[in-house]
Amino acid sequence: MDMHLTEGRVSVQRNLERVSRITQLKEEIKLQETNRDSGQSAASTPDHEKLLEHRKRLKETHERLIENELMKMERELQEEQVGGVDGEMSYLRRERQILVLQIEALRRENQQAYSDLETQNRQHQQEINSLREESLQVFRAFREVLEEQRQASEKRYRNLLLDAIQDAVHLSSQNLQLQEEVQQLRKTLSPAL
Repeated sequence: MDMHLTEGRVSVQRNLERVSRITQLKEEIKLQETNRDSGQSAASTPDHEKLLEHRKRLKETHERLIENELMKMERELQEEQVGGVDGEMSYLRRERQILVLQIEALRRENQQAYSDLETQNRQHQQEINSLREESLQVFRAFREVLEEQRQASEKRYRNLLLDAIQDAVHLSSQNLQLQEEVQQLRKTLSPAL
């Protein structure tokens, strides 16, 4: 019985070590998540801010380019001072060129924004996959510990049951032996009475 209690203690101690390992893994994951979150706010925010700054500079460059073209068109129109239909046609051609420039600028800004969104989406997917893998690792470790605990408990209870059966058989045989001795004593004592 002492052996089983001792084995049970060892098993409990071993299980406590496993539970502490799982707790340690959970704490490491929380720490990684905290670092990742602070890293994201410290790293992805600057990345996001860099992307926004890049788009802002691109937009400002386009606006300056369009503004320069407008000023150039106004100068040319003042220099030419062509009136009538020719002047109107010249004005419309130049205005059309500026509209084409504006459309091209907006197209480039749109492409840049789309590219930035794709990049951020890939980063978020990688982070999600990483978190999923870490969660699966913790789950696997937890499941292993539970299975080992179940097997250890099952083994300990089987041994206890086996010992209880052996003790019951031994006590039963001793009981039969004692009953035979009592009957023998009665037989021996009854002729004497």
